[in-house]
Amino acid sequence: TERDEYTIYSLGIEYVYMNNLLSHNKREVKSIVIISQTDALDKYWRDKLRGDLEDESVPEEVIEAWNRENESTSLLQMKFDFNYEYHLVTRDELDKYGSDSFFTEFYKRYPNSNGLISISRIGYDETKNTALIHVIHSFGTLGARYYFLVLRRRAGGWEIAQRIATHPYKK
Repeated sequence: TERDEYTIYSLGIEYVYMNNLLSHNKREVKSIVIISQTDALDKYWRDKLRGDLEDESVPEEVIEAWNRENESTSLLQMKFDFNYEYHLVTRDELDKYGSDSFFTEFYKRYPNSNGLISISRIGYDETKNTALIHVIHSFGTLGARYYFLVLRRRAGGWEIAQRIATHPYKK
């Protein structure tokens, strides 16, 4: 359901965002900036990232579903479940920032942000009780963090069961 989808998106974004902030000794979230369209992962990158999943014993059914879902993108809506401010930003807006000064321009526009989040579409197993999402947190000169998250539906709702660090440029 759409509610599950935005719960998974919210959990994944918050998990990656908070882990990155804590690793840089920042404890306060003032706002999150999210790209308003899911990642456009072409077949080359989906296949390259797939190896990271297979190495971590993610079920083939979930990998296949994630791969199929990410053959196309979808637009996100203001339906995330956060206890703080967040913004959706279009790729067109981001394209206006110069490549050499991207994060300088970005932080002028979003001074309370600790970076930019992009997410993939979600792949589910047949029972819709296991989900897979890819989250990227870019934060300027310090770089970016890339993660696959496997989530499982439990009695109390969705929870993160596995985190797999990835990077599309690693060998």
